[in-house]
Amino acid sequence: MSDNSSYFRIVADRVVDTGLGFNDKSLRAAVTLWQEKAAGRAMPARSDFSHEDLWPFMGNIALIDVEPAPLRYRYRLIGTNIVSLVDRDMSGRYLDDVYAGEKYENVVRSFDYIRTHKVPVRGTGNISHAEKGHLRVEVLDAPLSSDGETVDMIFKVVARNESSGLSL
Repeated sequence: MSDNSSYFRIVADRVVDTGLGFNDKSLRAAVTLWQEKAAGRAMPARSDFSHEDLWPFMGNIALIDVEPAPLRYRYRLIGTNIVSLVDRDMSGRYLDDVYAGEKYENVVRSFDYIRTHKVPVRGTGNISHAEKGHLRVEVLDAPLSSDGETVDMIFKVVARNESSGLSL
């Protein structure tokens, strides 16, 4: 991974960057774990992570399947802390069935970036797409690949962020 940060604004109150300068210590630990599991490869596979590896993040993890043709994203799993935060469990649902129009585009913009560039990103801002614009979070979104080439899953870890300006 490069030391050069690349920032892009999803909407006025959400920013994504590739610098991975996490404020939350659990997100720093999660990206370190992702990097260790990549072990010199572009990205790890889901199968590289044991239950024990993921235990410290368990309630704060979401796994998003990436289906290539046609391109669709599906929430495979949403951790209990995330469900409590947004007051709904969308596990098993496709994002294009949950969100429409601009909300959908804003939610998947970072996923599209990850799929194309095969790099993890840090997101900061609110979760207005889930009708919780008053809640600030910081997130890790990182690619996973079962064949080492194609992003087929996104590993998300969410931390509530009450102290900084923008958070995703």
